[in-house]
Amino acid sequence: MAGRKWVKGLLAVVLALAMIFAPQAAMPASAAKSLSQLQKEQADLKKKQAEVAARLKTLKADKAQKQQYKAALDTQASTVQSQIDVLNQQINTLDADISQKESQIADKQKNIDANYEQLKQRLRALYLTGEASNLEVILSAKNVVDLADKTEAIQAITTHDTNLINTLKSDMDSIKAQKSEIETNRKSVAEARVALDTKQGELTSLVNETKAVIAEISQNESSANQENAKLAEQRKKADAAIDQWYKDYYASQKGTGGSGGYVSKGNFGWPLPGVTNITSGYGYRWGSLHKGIDISSAGVYGKPIVAADSGKVMMAGWGNYGTGYGGYGNVVAIDHGGGYSTLYGHCSSVAVSKGQTVKKGQVIAYVGNTGDSQGAHLHFEIRVNGVAKNPLNWFSR
Repeated sequence: MAGRKWVKGLLAVVLALAMIFAPQAAMPASAAKSLSQLQKEQADLKKKQAEVAARLKTLKADKAQKQQYKAALDTQASTVQSQIDVLNQQINTLDADISQKESQIADKQKNIDANYEQLKQRLRALYLTGEASNLEVILSAKNVVDLADKTEAIQAITTHDTNLINTLKSDMDSIKAQKSEIETNRKSVAEARVALDTKQGELTSLVNETKAVIAEISQNESSANQENAKLAEQRKKADAAIDQWYKDYYASQKGTGGSGGYVSKGNFGWPLPGVTNITSGYGYRWGSLHKGIDISSAGVYGKPIVAADSGKVMMAGWGNYGTGYGGYGNVVAIDHGGGYSTLYGHCSSVAVSKGQTVKKGQVIAYVGNTGDSQGAHLHFEIRVNGVAKNPLNWFSR
């Protein structure tokens, strides 16, 4: 009797140890991170992509404005260059006029010097004749003819002296006026050169500003595009990680009844009866994969959505970021068994609950515009072992 008790006790210990050390099948061994961590990374990247996309849109608008600003700068620079050209012409004209007037002054100065020398000789001659006056010359005339000759000679000498003095005076006044004009022109040249320097500085500033505008546009666009490409690559890896997680998950769920015991053969029914218009197809857009199709038409809001196949509801309700359903709004996801699952997003409301078993064609939700949605539509996905596939592969249109 004691021996039997001892054997029973030994069996109990063995069974307990077996339960403790038995292999666990709930989570895939290949998943280095939990699904929630992967989904949170995916959601964060999607949010960052949206921010970069918005920034790129702003940059495009900003680029258009800056291109207009650059065009205005170019026009202004052209105007300033024209002003500089005019100032240079003015300076050249003034310099030429100054040179011409200085040459004229030099010629007149020669005439003045010659006439002045002639006048000095005339005065010297008068001085050497002593105190002889015009009256003495006239009284010394021998006869009337000699008197006429002497009178005419005196008048000629007097006229010559007067003309010589007047010429000297006129030339000196002309030189004085020309020198005044030269000084005025020199002042104008100096002012024009100051204005020229100012305009040259203004032109340099405009050119530098234009270059800076173009450099800023290029740098901002390049930076945003690089960031967008980097995020797209990270998003691609994050999507792949989640796809792999689902693949491993479905592999681990074989024979466990995760779909309520139903095993799908992939014979799916259309999820939105009476509405077949596809507004956005499956595939890459804006640097990421659109993992389903969008179905919509006029008056689609509130129409019933049906299960594409039988199975068990994996998710029903509002999809929060970090859960794998962020951005879908009100969403339903169904495990159909056989590695198949479907997802129905942006619903106005859901008609089932998580864990509920549903039949193919059963109403599960209603079309809406919730989550990251631009207008009422149904976002429909089909996954095989967790990897999103083009739903149209299962339908003929």
